[in-house]
Amino acid sequence: MEDHRKSQWTTITSTRGKPVLIFANKPLLGDDDPDTKAQMALGQYLEAHNLRPTIVIHRGHSYHVKSTIDQMASTARIVVLGSCGGYNNLSEVLKISEDAHIISSKQVGTKTVNEPILEAINNTLVAGKDIEWLPMWRDLDARFQNDPAGKEKFDDYIPPYKNLGAIFIKAYRKAMDSE
Repeated sequence: MEDHRKSQWTTITSTRGKPVLIFANKPLLGDDDPDTKAQMALGQYLEAHNLRPTIVIHRGHSYHVKSTIDQMASTARIVVLGSCGGYNNLSEVLKISEDAHIISSKQVGTKTVNEPILEAINNTLVAGKDIEWLPMWRDLDARFQNDPAGKEKFDDYIPPYKNLGAIFIKAYRKAMDSE
């Protein structure tokens, strides 16, 4: 079983600060959709070990985001939709995790932006601090000031506190539940 897991995903564990476990799927190719099978196997592993993911990151191609969302745990509190047009999937995410804080791209998702965002989240968690979106986003914005191409792409990402689509969906569902 151990070798089988290593062929489908990798596990990263923090070596300092607060314990942080990251499970990342490996890109798998094949006619029988090995990516989806690997994701299902990872879900079964997490369930068997009573591990409840609180952050879900999709940074692959947008045509794979449906599979990511379909397998997302309801325990997800932060969801990063770093693929192209991730913003179009807010409602689907909120059906599974109604209080999720969502970071999404309106246009092109890119490693240039995804990696600094993920690094900022990870560093905050390892330091044992609460995530505060306003100062984090301000720091990220400053990081891109001297990179016009990166800044343009960064400006297409929407942080949770500005994600009006998600805020509207949450408010609408809350209002409908109270009727």
